[in-house]
Amino acid sequence: MHGSRRRLEERLGLLRALRGRTDCATIDSFAWRLVRRWLSLAATLGFADIEPDQYERVCDAAGALLQVKDVCGWVAATFPVLLVDEAQDLTANRLRLVEGLASRLEVFAAADEFQCLNEDLQPNPACAWLAQVCYAEELIQPRRTNIAELLDAAAAVRKGAAPMSGKAFMVALTPKPPLAGAWLNGNLCWYGRGKSVAVITPTLGAFAETTVTWAAQNKTKKGAGPYSILWEESEAKAATSFLHKIALRDMNDIPSVVALLTAAGDFRATDDLIDWMDTQRRTRAKTTFTKDEIEKAIEKGFSRRRRVGKGSESGWKGMTVHGAKNREFDNVIVLWPAAIGGSDEQKRRLLYNAVTRAKERCLVLVQAKAQLSQAPFA
Repeated sequence: MHGSRRRLEERLGLLRALRGRTDCATIDSFAWRLVRRWLSLAATLGFADIEPDQYERVCDAAGALLQVKDVCGWVAATFPVLLVDEAQDLTANRLRLVEGLASRLEVFAAADEFQCLNEDLQPNPACAWLAQVCYAEELIQPRRTNIAELLDAAAAVRKGAAPMSGKAFMVALTPKPPLAGAWLNGNLCWYGRGKSVAVITPTLGAFAETTVTWAAQNKTKKGAGPYSILWEESEAKAATSFLHKIALRDMNDIPSVVALLTAAGDFRATDDLIDWMDTQRRTRAKTTFTKDEIEKAIEKGFSRRRRVGKGSESGWKGMTVHGAKNREFDNVIVLWPAAIGGSDEQKRRLLYNAVTRAKERCLVLVQAKAQLSQAPFA
């Protein structure tokens, strides 16, 4: 995950002995680096004509390459130590990369099976493999806070017990979005000034969206609000949303594309694509582009944003539990809708991941009264 990568870069950079001697990357990025270096061998192994955005195929190819002694040796010559964070999220093909590298590198892996939200990875293959090949100490203690109420609430959810409300951790029943919106604005006013705040929901549905919309349009009786929270999008969804704003023709010349992009209002996407088209013009004398070429260039530009961005966690943000993984905020407000799929165990995992994003305070707003007597609240 890019959030994990950025935080590792920041914290390892504080260690003088390691400064300039580490390289932090997502496992997908590392896999593509490996495939690009050994492209001919990858083709020989059955992975010809591979593209960087074919993430599963790239990881399959990298896993196959790392079964070759010379490839592992090439990695080990530069990186004798491998640190894997969030190892519980490794799919089978990504785990194969780590298994291959473990034959030549010294490997340290941090994993907490309970924080895996992918039900297809339960039981967890990475945790099972670690238990077989080494003495594994499963990490179960949140490290981002020392607030007792937050730690106790997280521990209770993890054990399947009822988390107790207090001042730093609170569960409140808010059946209607206007009531939840009033709670949201009140807490943003009381606790959000100058703090990072994440509004987190298991699923971005009507309850969460209507609550945030109400908060952006109304004040509470005590004058708190209106406050705007923008929902984060994945780079793929952001690219799709942007493409829906522009009406590309089957064939497009540079001036017409620039006019469409400028009208769409995303200046960074415009600049990125103009640079790409200018490079194509200078290097290939190309001045017209198909719709498919433009769309792929835009999608790559949005993907690059996430990869190279600094990713500040300051301010107020809205996101799903999956989007919040491996991140931390001063305060967290969880919007828990009436309809959430999955087993009781999965619901506990979702709430645990949301609660453990908080460093100072966590408020959980529950839509349905019946949920308070069910998992994960009981």
